[in-house]
Amino acid sequence: METGFIFAIAASVTWGLVYTFDQKLLTHVSPVTYIFIGSIITPILLLPFILKNGGFKEMISSGADNIALIVLCSILALTADFFILSGIKNLDASTASIIEISYPFFVVLFSFIFFRSSPNIYFFIGGLLVFLGSVIIVKFA
Repeated sequence: METGFIFAIAASVTWGLVYTFDQKLLTHVSPVTYIFIGSIITPILLLPFILKNGGFKEMISSGADNIALIVLCSILALTADFFILSGIKNLDASTASIIEISYPFFVVLFSFIFFRSSPNIYFFIGGLLVFLGSVIIVKFA
């Protein structure tokens, strides 16, 4: 099995655990507080890896466009974290995750809009089916 698939499956399993524990945590903590605390813990955990692998030098030498993308992606990730944590808090982990799982449809759509990627029709059909499946589960489950 290709390494990329193993990483993707590991991410899926890990996110399943995260959402499950988030549901319990968010009964006592607001999404903003949780994100703030995570924003403090994450750099502490990652700093040794960045220092060891020259991450700062790599980022600075990658150019202004990449630095701007890092800032944009960080803001979008923060916004997405807030939205999913708020969804988990106000719904439950299972329902919020089923709704959020429609994001591959938007990945295909935005990749086409912003980068003129040329996915074949099967990407659009598959993404649409995932989106519709999420709607069906939420509406009728």
